[in-house]
Amino acid sequence: MNILVTGGAGFIGSHTIIELYKAGHTAVVVDNLSNSKPESLKRVAQILKQEGVVDDTFRGVPFHEVDIRDRSGLDKVLEQYKFDACIHFAGLKAVGESVSIPIEYYENNISGTLVLVQAMREHGVKNIIFSSSATVYGNPEIIPITEECPKGVCTNPYGWTKSMLEQILTDIHTADPEWNVTLLRYF
Repeated sequence: MNILVTGGAGFIGSHTIIELYKAGHTAVVVDNLSNSKPESLKRVAQILKQEGVVDDTFRGVPFHEVDIRDRSGLDKVLEQYKFDACIHFAGLKAVGESVSIPIEYYENNISGTLVLVQAMREHGVKNIIFSSSATVYGNPEIIPITEECPKGVCTNPYGWTKSMLEQILTDIHTADPEWNVTLLRYF
C-alpha cells in the first residue's frame, strides 16, 4: 500500500513511516514543519538503509511541505501519487498552548482535517487512520482508562478538537460506509 502520512516529519509520524516500510508499504509525507524538521526524514532514510529495508539507491521518503489547510497543495500531492490510505498525524498538539490560543487550534486541527478529507474524497482515498488522544476522555470515569471507557467532557481546546474530529470522521463513515475510519487514542 502507498500511504499519505500527514505530519510525517514529526516524532510519531517518522517512526510510523519506518514501520510502514518494514511492513512492505511505501509512504509520502505532507507536513508544514510547524512542529517538526525535515532532518527527521533524512534519519528515517538512514535507518531504513541501515536495517536493510531499502537499498542504497533509496533517495528517501517523498516529502511535500504542504499545510493540510492548503487545498491546492493537497490536490497536487493527491494527483501526483496513487494513495490507498492516509494516516493523519498533522495538527497542533500542546494542551497548555491550546488554552492560550484556542482559535488557532480549532482552525488548524478541525478546518485542516476537513480540507484533508474533502481532498481525499475527491481523489478516491477513503481510508483514514486518525491520530486522536486520550484527552477525549476528559476526567475519566474509570482508571486505568481502557478502550471501553466512555468519552468524557474534554478539559481543554486541544481535547475538544480531537473529540470533535472523532465525531466528524464517524459521521463521514456513517454517511458513506466506503470510508474506513480508525481512531487512535494515545495514553
